[in-house]
Amino acid sequence: MRRVRILVVDDHHMLREALVGMLEAAGFEVVGAVGDGADATSLAVELTPDVVLMDLSMPVLNGLDATRLLREVVPGVAIVIFSAFDSPELKRQALTPARSPTCPRPAAPSACGRPSRRPSPWPAASSTGPERRPARP
Repeated sequence: MRRVRILVVDDHHMLREALVGMLEAAGFEVVGAVGDGADATSLAVELTPDVVLMDLSMPVLNGLDATRLLREVVPGVAIVIFSAFDSPELKRQALTPARSPTCPRPAAPSACGRPSRRPSPWPAASSTGPERRPARP
């Protein structure tokens, strides 16, 4: 069975690496990890991941704007938006342009919604600056 390919986007290096480690340990294929929305957009076009795990608040290009752009340039990708801020207004803004689920950070996979175009990539169960991270063999 083909593994779900994920691009991780967060400007906090330690959190980004922790997410990568958890996703890989759970059996997902992390194709890349970057620190801003601009790098996420260009890398998503290049790598065509199944899912982009996107933080909202980032430098250069924030998660909302990057999500809008990704919907245009990689229309089939599922985008899961997450944020340290669990406000109803941010959720409304995130859902309006993207039709993507939002997850408060930190959250268990079961607390997150499902991407609108693909089944959930989560298994069923109860920094600063951009950094390109090559996919691990």
